[in-house]
Amino acid sequence: MFLVPFFVFLACLFLTYALYLFTSRASDEKRARLNERLAEAIRSSMHSEDAQVQLARQELMSEIPWVNRVLLKIEVTTRLKQMIDQADSHITVSRLVLFSLTAGVMAFLAVSMVSTSYLMMTLFGLIALVLPIMHINIKRKKRMKRFLQLLPDALDLMSRGLSAGHAFTEALQMVATEMPEPISMEFRKTYEEQNLGLSLKLALENLVQRMPLLDLRMCVTAVMIQRETGGNLSELLEKVAYTIRERFRIMEDLKTMTLSSRWSAWLLCALPIFLAVYVTFMNPGYMDVMWRDPRGHKLIALAVIMQTLGMLMVRKIMNIRI
Repeated sequence: MFLVPFFVFLACLFLTYALYLFTSRASDEKRARLNERLAEAIRSSMHSEDAQVQLARQELMSEIPWVNRVLLKIEVTTRLKQMIDQADSHITVSRLVLFSLTAGVMAFLAVSMVSTSYLMMTLFGLIALVLPIMHINIKRKKRMKRFLQLLPDALDLMSRGLSAGHAFTEALQMVATEMPEPISMEFRKTYEEQNLGLSLKLALENLVQRMPLLDLRMCVTAVMIQRETGGNLSELLEKVAYTIRERFRIMEDLKTMTLSSRWSAWLLCALPIFLAVYVTFMNPGYMDVMWRDPRGHKLIALAVIMQTLGMLMVRKIMNIRI
């Protein structure tokens, strides 16, 4: 009985996602054709076969003009747009918001089929509402982590290129062509911006804005100071790469020493959830009052809130910055 609304909710969710993919396919194809035409025009003007540039700015938040104008004035949607760009997700803000609202409404209706408590319906609706945004945020964190892992190798490559006599802009192009994603994409954008007339300082500041990482900001600051005061830029980049690698080593040593404590903390966080599910299957009558009685719904909502706060506190304690 309890599984029927759950499967109905999943069916509606996947149907909504299929409709979203179908409706967004036309606009995605149109945007891809526009980017291809712009790149072809730039290649023809530069008389270069290997020039790959992207002039279409990704400022579009919705395909509907008046919705796009409204979303541009809202600060929250601007942050969502920045998060989507940092995650390298091909989705507009309006689609993400619409998909989140649809998931929240469907979760609300699915819970209403098994419970009359508005608190439970609202709680599960809010959880489904934030799941698409959490997915984008997780993808963003993974991409930035991958970028940070590749940054020391990219700095070493630039250092060797400068030692061989190449200019700094040519070193940026070497990273854009020889390094894997996502660092090659970001450095390619930086190279294209300065190649199309933007100053190197602004191009590097845009790079830091796209990838707000402390190590990258430290590297860009060092480069800007060197260009004003002089010095050996190749040696400077090599030292910055060494510093970043040493920080990685200390972080890995710290994770190894605290592995047992971290596992104990997460096991304690998962224990109440495991016990609730286990008792429900082993003795349904014992937990039946929690799922059917309105007072049980309030207790479950309170337990979920307290459990979530406890997990966030545990995560905050374990998040040690170096």
